[in-house]
Amino acid sequence: MRESPRRRGHPGLRAVILAAGAARRFGSPKQLAMYRGETLVARSVRLAHEAGAGTICVVLGYRAEAIRRALQRGRVPAGRTTTVRNARWRDGMGRSLACGVRALDRRARAVLLCLADQPLLEAADFAALVRAWRASPRSVVASRYAGKPGVPAIFPRSQFADLKSLSGDRGARVLLASSNDVLSVPIPLAAVDIDEPRDMANLSS
Repeated sequence: MRESPRRRGHPGLRAVILAAGAARRFGSPKQLAMYRGETLVARSVRLAHEAGAGTICVVLGYRAEAIRRALQRGRVPAGRTTTVRNARWRDGMGRSLACGVRALDRRARAVLLCLADQPLLEAADFAALVRAWRASPRSVVASRYAGKPGVPAIFPRSQFADLKSLSGDRGARVLLASSNDVLSVPIPLAAVDIDEPRDMANLSS
């Protein structure tokens, strides 16, 4: 992998990127769709890296080997990225999220949860989440868009057990909706995600 721009690391911050789904409506692995010279999954990894995540764990499932190869061609040093395959990826996003959090090392103090299909996010958006987390490290910090909190979001270690218990299609939004201590950072462009080929076409239209 090529070196990415220098960035300041944040001890204890890790990232989990969900890239396991089959993207049936897209017709092919949307994680491998190209946007501004990067695959969507490699772009998500780069942004997490530039935000200061010490290690980035990409959760794979469908077409795992093809996505691993795409990550090897990305802009983040190889030592910063790990992958874990969720053998039960068909069970839903919650299972993949739990799989990624279980793979974190013991020094992880917080985890930045990301999707691989929010192409309009920029480094500044991730930096805003990290600033809020550093100011209040025991709180959950979530993006706010479409009138409610969502991902990307940072969960402190105190939430790891709840994240590991997720299953089926119960993802991070379930915990965000039930938590009494969520700091919201307005990131309206997080509402743009990719489900169908026309969504990618609309980005350049």
